[in-house]
Amino acid sequence: MAKSKIGLIIKHEYLTRVRKKSFWLVGILTPLAIVAVGAIIGLLSVANEKQETQVGVYDLSGRISSNIEGRENLKFIPISTSLDLDSVKNMIRTTESIKGVLVIPEDTSATYASVEKGMIMYYSENVPMDIQSDISKQVGRLIQDTKIQSLGVDPKILAQTKTDVNISMVDISAQEEKTESDLVQGVKIALAFTLCFMLYMFMVFSGNMVMTSTLEEKTNRIVEVIVSSVRPFDLMVGKIISSGMVAITQLAIWAVMLTVLSLVGVVGVSSFVASKNADKITEMTAQMSENASPEMAQAVQMSQNSDVMAKVTEVMTDLSQIDFISIGIVSLVFFLLGYLLYASLYAAVGAAVDSPNDAGQFVLPLTIPILIALYCGMTIINNPNGPVAFWLSMIPLTSPVVMMVRIPFGVPAWEIVLSAVLLLVTFLIFTWMAAKIYRVGLLMYGTKPTYKDLWKWIRQS
Repeated sequence: MAKSKIGLIIKHEYLTRVRKKSFWLVGILTPLAIVAVGAIIGLLSVANEKQETQVGVYDLSGRISSNIEGRENLKFIPISTSLDLDSVKNMIRTTESIKGVLVIPEDTSATYASVEKGMIMYYSENVPMDIQSDISKQVGRLIQDTKIQSLGVDPKILAQTKTDVNISMVDISAQEEKTESDLVQGVKIALAFTLCFMLYMFMVFSGNMVMTSTLEEKTNRIVEVIVSSVRPFDLMVGKIISSGMVAITQLAIWAVMLTVLSLVGVVGVSSFVASKNADKITEMTAQMSENASPEMAQAVQMSQNSDVMAKVTEVMTDLSQIDFISIGIVSLVFFLLGYLLYASLYAAVGAAVDSPNDAGQFVLPLTIPILIALYCGMTIINNPNGPVAFWLSMIPLTSPVVMMVRIPFGVPAWEIVLSAVLLLVTFLIFTWMAAKIYRVGLLMYGTKPTYKDLWKWIRQS
């Protein structure tokens, strides 16, 4: 009988929320807003990059300005040293096109000692940080080459000593050795961040939904009618499950819309890039046809196509090393247990208080472990099997979020089982306690409960 009532509660709560216009407005407008904001940021970045910046170079040393190179959106304009410094500063104020003037001091030393420590940038508007970095690198490289030559070392020989060392990560924990590429490591890191953040958002969003729903019914006194025909425990369980279903539905709508919008964006960008590349290939083929045979041009084009296919095959081979099915199953277990644990606590808070303002003192202790888990999850990603990661994945209040970070990198089976069992036992204990608070607090009005009151309600039979 109880099961049928829980089912009715779940159905009623779910349909009531899903049928609201606000649910669909949030479900549809949120992904559109995310994409729109991303597109606006992208367009602004492109517009910012296209904006040309002019920087004057007042080179009193007479040896630097000719060695500083501009780029597509940056031009360096030499300024005559016959002008005095005050005239140069006045030029910045009166000339809108010049954003700043780099003043290079007089220097006749062989190692540019004065230039190294004495460059000044005068500006009327803030000069972009990348331009400052560009100037520093170029002048620094020039001074470095000069010092190398003064020591009698050939820069070409020194350049040959520069080496990039690549480390291949080989996993020998399984029966078969697996070499992990940088792509695999990157995908694992992306999965860890995504799963961790999704669970955090899901628990907070759904928990608040359960608490708000309980508060609304308690404030409107509707709950008095409900509990006359339904046990408080059944009502709490029904609200927890229905709120989880509503949140999952919301996330599913977001996931579908974001996926579709992302695919449209990828196709659009790919088409644009492909057309650009096609134009370049056509132009290159046409140039080659003037100096080489058509067979040679065709061979070059086929070689480029084969390189693309080889790269795609390599990427697919790398991704096949990741066990997405196991990651998904284990993540789902901790996802559900983590949600049920916190949702029961949020439901108890909603039943204990009369207003959202009163809920603050009880909600804060619930959010602190989640925030600690989220922060630590972001930091332990460099060492997902270290002692901090291990212990946080064993503590039930932090284990769901931290486990989301560790799972993509591989966690021993006994740790997963132990963590899941501890989380399940804690969930059952907290649900029992929450049910006690829910049963008593649901019909308590006009009083602001304390932690002592909650403990008294839990001890009541």
